[in-house]
Amino acid sequence: MRERLLSGIARLCIRRHRRILLLFFVLLGVAFVLTGRLRFDPNFLKLFPSEEGPIKLYMENLKEAGTFDLLFILLEQEEGAEPGRLAESGRTIADALKAIEIDGRKAFQRVRFQKIEAEDLEGVKPAFSLFLTHPYLFLDEKDIPKLMEKWSAEEIDRQVRKNRRTLVSQASFAMKDLIRIDPFEMRWLFMEKWREGMKGMEFEEAGNFFLSRDRKSLLIITEPAQPATDLSFSSSLVEALEKRILPVHSGPPHRLKISITGAHPIATAEARALRFDMQGSFFFSLLLVLILFLYAYRRWITFVFVGLPLFGGIQLTMGIASATLGSLNILTTAFAAILVGLGIDFAVHIYDRYQQERASGSDIPRAIETTLTQTGKAVWTGAFTTIFAFSILFFSRVQGILELAFLVSVGLLCALLCIFFVLPSFLIWIDRRKDPYSYGSLNTFPFRATSSFLKKRPLAILLGFIGVTVFFAFFACRIELERDFRNLRPRQVEALQALDRMIEIFGGRKLEALALHEGKELASLLLAEEKLAKALEQYEKEGKIHSFTSLSAFVPSPEKQRKTARLLRESIDLEKVKTDFIRSLKENGFALPEFQPVIESLEALSRGSEIIHPPEAVIAVLRQGPLKKGIEPFLVQKEEGYRLISHLYYEKGKLSLDQLDRDLPGISITGPERVESEILRIVKEDLFLLTPIAFVIILVWVYFHFRQWRATVFTLLPLTLGLVWMVGSMSLLGIRFNFVNAVILPMIIGMGIDNSIHLMHRFLEGGGRDVGLALRTTGRAMAMCSLTTMLGFGSLVTARYQALSTMGWVTIFGMGFCSIASLTLLPAILILWKRRSGEP
Repeated sequence: MRERLLSGIARLCIRRHRRILLLFFVLLGVAFVLTGRLRFDPNFLKLFPSEEGPIKLYMENLKEAGTFDLLFILLEQEEGAEPGRLAESGRTIADALKAIEIDGRKAFQRVRFQKIEAEDLEGVKPAFSLFLTHPYLFLDEKDIPKLMEKWSAEEIDRQVRKNRRTLVSQASFAMKDLIRIDPFEMRWLFMEKWREGMKGMEFEEAGNFFLSRDRKSLLIITEPAQPATDLSFSSSLVEALEKRILPVHSGPPHRLKISITGAHPIATAEARALRFDMQGSFFFSLLLVLILFLYAYRRWITFVFVGLPLFGGIQLTMGIASATLGSLNILTTAFAAILVGLGIDFAVHIYDRYQQERASGSDIPRAIETTLTQTGKAVWTGAFTTIFAFSILFFSRVQGILELAFLVSVGLLCALLCIFFVLPSFLIWIDRRKDPYSYGSLNTFPFRATSSFLKKRPLAILLGFIGVTVFFAFFACRIELERDFRNLRPRQVEALQALDRMIEIFGGRKLEALALHEGKELASLLLAEEKLAKALEQYEKEGKIHSFTSLSAFVPSPEKQRKTARLLRESIDLEKVKTDFIRSLKENGFALPEFQPVIESLEALSRGSEIIHPPEAVIAVLRQGPLKKGIEPFLVQKEEGYRLISHLYYEKGKLSLDQLDRDLPGISITGPERVESEILRIVKEDLFLLTPIAFVIILVWVYFHFRQWRATVFTLLPLTLGLVWMVGSMSLLGIRFNFVNAVILPMIIGMGIDNSIHLMHRFLEGGGRDVGLALRTTGRAMAMCSLTTMLGFGSLVTARYQALSTMGWVTIFGMGFCSIASLTLLPAILILWKRRSGEP
């Protein structure tokens, strides 16, 4: 049936080659139009299942807390800069940022370079009114000594006299309101508590600016108007910053280095890197394989009748990708280079056989018929072994791998159809011209000498392969997985380098973990979080974590409010405090009604009738002003209840998140390190399960092609050894498996078997008599296929994305070693088998 199908394709190409070419160009034009809508998405977290587990929790937290969409301007003072200039430059740049517009709208919702901006003072009044008149809302047991000092008779008198002097010298309404709300200057205790709760980034404590502790760097924190996932907005924003901020305010006159980082510049830079890597690797690999094709066949027109069908197959795939997926990611970006390396293999074998048939005197129809029905069968089998290997990846839980499997499988089908229909049609059209090309014998490469050497020493070749395989197998057992995803990022991306510097300056190298728990009642959740804080304090004492913070540091549960109020009554004579305060007010000429809320609060607290505030009411007050930004990372309100998030900061290697999960039942743990571990687990489980399945499917498919178990086993041996050599060489050179290059394993199984199939097919086609003849006639095409595949994939080595670069190296090793084994080990095994069978 397969031979009849291939014979029908040959007859159709002979009779209708012009119509086939016309239809091809029409489809190519449609694909070009569709490709213009293709986008590049650098967000690698979208590639993985996020329906449950740590990835889901982490992604939800990034989205709901809004931390993913911040943009940072990093100002670094150079040597010899004028002291104090940094804050002034920060103010100037902040004003310039506020004036930037994108498409007629403000580019930023908020720009901050100070911890408390001037406009914050008015907005913070509701929170001050609540907290400062009810100190049990923000004080802990350890703060009571400070409060006892503030509420001593001497300190009360001193503070009231200070308030009178302040009002005499500054008659602003803001100060009058502030003194009425906070006559004891409790606000400094309140702000100190908030600073203690805001962990993670470390700033100079004395000042109001986001200054580093050495006062040499300043951070401007902004909230762009659109999320970083809006790549059009992100690109326009970064372009505006590069034109209006960086050139104007940085450089020698200012002695100031300005860098931009955060979600928007990183997303823009990574999208550019993806586009550059895809386009660069595609055109570079296409050029290299065509040059190799020209060198082997010494005919300029090969650029057209081989390059155009291959380019057409890839372009059709891109059009399908645009219509179905809509975007390319870090994994699917590699598909073009993959198709160049794989698709050219079909053309090599088809053209090589056609060249041989024409050189031996066959006319055009007979040469096309023989090529497609004989070599075409092996090409068909080789193509579908690769397609089946990729199709196995459809069962992966990783969305990126699934999309890559879809694109490469569809792409291989498109390339196969173009090579089987368009390439023969081009050959027929060209060879029927008035001045036809004269075909002659081509260089067989060094395969005549190779076949002669193999006939003399087949046993030595076999033993040598066994020894080298044992050597590589030793190192293959030591292969490692890449656990630090920072090593997979694009190289030389300024936004990422600036992010590293910012982390080093303001936060050290601490990692972050999130402890989350959910429930319907906020009060019970806060109580549970206060118990969690006790457990984390023990972790902090043991040095397992550097610090932690949570909502309970800002909003106390009702139980904690009662406990703190009781401790205040037991430790301080509140009635005396009230009496001393009233007396001092009268002595200094203040009207008592102005301070009635404070007096009533002291009286209620002394009697034990203080108001216990529901957490929801406290949070509602905080959300009225700028302090709402302080609680947003710790609280998410959902339709069905609340989620509280505690942030833990630790150094790599000191905290086991799995142990933390066991120690804290009922709490969900996530964070970048947990997400990375989960991604590696998913990829390892999927690929280490799917790779053996792919191997079994290829075995069955090869058996159905040859209908002989001996031929099937011999064909699979070079692939097996090539895989062992590949993994061993990776271990020797320090290349780790990661979630990108691990995809290559099933691909190598599908691609690495092709050469052995072609050699065994040609050997059996000749009656199984002459191994040397099979190697000499098909060796050139095998070598060409291996080299083109390695050049196609190898172009990824130059990619700025290190993940794609390792994919290129793994393919070079895998295909290179499989090719060497196919060209030397398989012939040696066949020679030894023939001798054992008594054949000459």
